[in-house]
Amino acid sequence: MFTKLKTTTILTTALLFSSLAGCAEAGQKAEPANKADVEKIVRAYLLENPEIIEEALTLLDEKRDRASIVAVAQELRKDKRDFSMGPKNAKVTLVEFFDYNCSFCKQSTAWVQTVMNKYPDDVRVVFKELPILERRTQTSRNAAKAALAAKNQGKYMEMHLVMMDGTALSEKFINASALKIGLNMDQFKKDMADPKLDIQLEDGMYLASRIPGLTGTPFFVINDKFLASGNTDALQAMLNEALTQ
Repeated sequence: MFTKLKTTTILTTALLFSSLAGCAEAGQKAEPANKADVEKIVRAYLLENPEIIEEALTLLDEKRDRASIVAVAQELRKDKRDFSMGPKNAKVTLVEFFDYNCSFCKQSTAWVQTVMNKYPDDVRVVFKELPILERRTQTSRNAAKAALAAKNQGKYMEMHLVMMDGTALSEKFINASALKIGLNMDQFKKDMADPKLDIQLEDGMYLASRIPGLTGTPFFVINDKFLASGNTDALQAMLNEALTQ
C-alpha cells in the first residue's frame, strides 16, 4: 500500500510541478518539464518531509474505515432484534459492541448510561451483543442470551446492568439475576433456549467481521465514525462533535 500511495503522491506532485512550469515568466515559452527531473525533485522533497506519507496513509485508513461503517449502516442501526434507547430520528446514533466479560466494557457502562440520561432526544443508543470471549470464559454467550431473553419481557436494561456488574456470570448467577429483576422464569428459560437468539448472535459476529477496525470490545460507532476503545474522554469528544454537526 505504501508503494502504491507513494507513486500516486509523486505523480500528483509531478503534475503540480508541470503546471507551475507552464506558468513561466511572461513572454517566455516554458520548456516541457522532464519527468525524470520532476520525479527527482519530488523524491527529494518527500525524503526531507516523510511525515507527508504518514499523514496521507492515516487519511487513507480513516477514509476506508468510514466506508466500512457506511457499508453496514443498515445492519448497525436498524436491526429490529437489537435493544435500543432513544428516538429513531435522533441526530446521533451510538452503537456499542460489547462482551459481558469485557472489563473495559464494564468500565464504560456508566458513561453510556450518562449519555442516555443527558441526551434523551438527541442520541439513540443501540446495543450489540458480541460474546467474543466465549472460548475463554464459557459464559459470555449465555450472558448475552440472558439479556436478549430478558428483552422479551421488557427487562433488557435491567439484565444488561446486572450482567455488567457481575464478575462470575455462571448459569446460577444468571438465573438468580432473572429472579431478582422479576422475570417470569418459565418464559425466561424458554426464551434462552430459542435458536433465534443464537442466530442473532451469529449475525452479530458476521457483522463485526465486516468492519476491519473492530478487533475487540468495547467498540463504539457514533454516526459514521468509530472508536475501538472504552476511553470515555475520547468517546465524549467524538459525541460532542457529532452533536454539533
